[in-house]
Amino acid sequence: MATQADIAAALQRAGVNVYGLKVQGTQVSGTVGSGEDRFTAVQAILQAMPTAQPNVQVDANFAAMGGGGSSGRTYTVKAGDSLSKIAKEVYGDAAQWKKIHEANRAAIPNPDVIHPGQELTIPG
Repeated sequence: MATQADIAAALQRAGVNVYGLKVQGTQVSGTVGSGEDRFTAVQAILQAMPTAQPNVQVDANFAAMGGGGSSGRTYTVKAGDSLSKIAKEVYGDAAQWKKIHEANRAAIPNPDVIHPGQELTIPG
């Protein structure tokens, strides 16, 4: 059975941010910013876990937060990276780590734990 990390990685590969992602057994829930993102998220969830029962809600307020998967560039986490180190590299300001965390909340629920090889969305 796929873990929350597996589902989060599949969603990130699909280019969609799901806020409040929760995986409990085969129940997968969260919120996206548009109907298009909902469709993409459900497809990614089912690809990662064919037995999943996705419950993805649409809330346009999340789209205003930059929840759309098509914006921003990506960054591949390297050994020794932290969100503040990445923010310093891409924005020139380590304090911007929260912006990166918010854009990747589904993949990194704990901002202190990132893993080499993770693909992070870097918002503009």
